[in-house]
Amino acid sequence: MNDATVAADAPTLELLREARLFVRKPGALAAWESERTARLRLTADQILHPGGPGDYVVRHGRLRLSEFLADGREVCRAVLQAGFCFTVHGPGPAPRPGAPLGACVLMALGEVEIWQLPVGRLDRPDATAEGSRDSEEHR
Repeated sequence: MNDATVAADAPTLELLREARLFVRKPGALAAWESERTARLRLTADQILHPGGPGDYVVRHGRLRLSEFLADGREVCRAVLQAGFCFTVHGPGPAPRPGAPLGACVLMALGEVEIWQLPVGRLDRPDATAEGSRDSEEHR
């Protein structure tokens, strides 16, 4: 994916690479159950509309991330499975990495459960495997 930044006044969606947390940190599931701020359940083909800035973890199922380009094409950027994470950044004082949230579609591929975690939870050193956070900027 191309390196891109989005204007400060636009919310963005950033994928977190190498954050398959339930494989790399099996204890994360139990620890985060008490920290989650929302549990979102989707049925097949249902669209996820993130409720605002925060960190999100796919708990069960698969979620397809597509982006609509300016010329009208839809590009599938990723299929997120259990343990994969993404962050929704709100508008901020400086441009943010990622894709504009308004151009992204998150669609359930079957039954899906997603946990929303407090803003910045995945920034903590204990959040991801080996204490690293690798982000993948898309578009």
